[in-house]
Amino acid sequence: MSAPRRSRTQGQVLVVFAGGLVTLLLVAALVIDLGFTFMIRRAEQNAADPGAIAAARFIRANGAPDPVAMRQAACFYARQNGFFPSAPDDSGCIPANDPNGTTLTVNYPPSIAAGTFAGSPGKVEVIISRQHKTFLAGIVGIGQIGVSSEAVAAFDDGPSNTSSLIALDPTSTCQAGKTHGTGAINIHPVVVGTGGGYIHVNSTCSTGTPNSTCGSSGQGGLDITGSGTVTAPQTYVAGTCKASGTLSGGLTEGAVQLGDPLAELKPPSFGQPNPGAECGVGSGTFTTPTGSGAGGCKFNGSGTVNLQPGVYYGGWDISNHVDLVLAPGIYVIAGGGIKLTGGGTITSVQGASGTPAPVMFFNTDNPVTRTGQSNIDFTATGDLKLRALDTGPYRGILVWNDGNGSNPTAPVTLGGQTTLNVAGTIYSPKGLVSMEGGSGVAGATNSASVQIIAWQFDVGGNSTLDMPYDPSQLYQFPEKGLVR
Repeated sequence: MSAPRRSRTQGQVLVVFAGGLVTLLLVAALVIDLGFTFMIRRAEQNAADPGAIAAARFIRANGAPDPVAMRQAACFYARQNGFFPSAPDDSGCIPANDPNGTTLTVNYPPSIAAGTFAGSPGKVEVIISRQHKTFLAGIVGIGQIGVSSEAVAAFDDGPSNTSSLIALDPTSTCQAGKTHGTGAINIHPVVVGTGGGYIHVNSTCSTGTPNSTCGSSGQGGLDITGSGTVTAPQTYVAGTCKASGTLSGGLTEGAVQLGDPLAELKPPSFGQPNPGAECGVGSGTFTTPTGSGAGGCKFNGSGTVNLQPGVYYGGWDISNHVDLVLAPGIYVIAGGGIKLTGGGTITSVQGASGTPAPVMFFNTDNPVTRTGQSNIDFTATGDLKLRALDTGPYRGILVWNDGNGSNPTAPVTLGGQTTLNVAGTIYSPKGLVSMEGGSGVAGATNSASVQIIAWQFDVGGNSTLDMPYDPSQLYQFPEKGLVR
């Protein structure tokens, strides 16, 4: 005999009620427990933000950072916001002095968690974390929810990053940082006894366990190929170093990875430089662009050509012996790049007075088509003389390869086969930068007071390449206060 219809209906209502009750509890857990985590996070942030700003005051206190004072400053604001109630003073911000086991972490310089600010000596990171013991979320097995808030503050009066060569690639790519040739690369601070002039490679490519000894076999994030000598005050590699040549100076393997110090910098607008620059005045044969649809400047004669800053649609194509004389300013290469073909050379790039003009090259796309970003090749068979901008918001930047363009991996190459004399920051956040000192002339020394910040770098040659670290020639963007 079948069950009465009434009994079956009552059973269905019970199932629906049970399912609805579970759903209601899950919603309540979501509302109540997540609501509490948001409240906790807001309280943490209210302490971390002023704590970081206060800690940043001690970055340059009495000329030297004071990590102990930084932590005490951050602890003061944590206590003011209700954390660590049992702490007797501003040195007592430890989990044992907080009923919820809250932790206070002060990192100088910031950790890799700080993103683009990781490893920056002009900034400090404050992190406040605790575990929230849930109310209803425990029903579904979530007994605790970790809540953490972070703040980064700066007290940076303008000096650039202290490294001369930076390979940003954080993966396990081998040879992310590379040197080559039979010559010597000498990196050193201009002012003897001061810091700076370091090599930093983020790559984790390793052979064996990091032991701060550059091995001669296997692979490494930094590879000293050839038989030359590389000298730097200190070299940092997140993975390991491998050398067939010689690395002189301190070495730290397994080092912290650096963030991109220029990631937040906004590119120049197309309206600020002359929006349709002509291809120069002087001897030689060249064409004049007419706007965004132009095919670029084609130099196929010989002699001197005087160029003005502005937007060069279609780039530069140099196919013969031309001496380019640049007026100071920003040169936007809007598609096409800079090409040396058919034996074309750049014998010198300098101001009319004979001293290098302060310039910046920004390599990007045609803004109309959003395509066209191409290689930048400054390989001169004669002399190459370049100086970065010395004023304005891009002070210290010589070459900037747009990391947000259609071809951000376009390589940048600089070299002077007779004389290399360049200064400034060369920035290609997603591409390879190569600098070739060349063979030079007997007894000559090539000078490159440059800083390379790139996804990967390759530097070398068969003559002496002197790389003085001079912060006055590199990017300098002062930052103070909360930056993250």
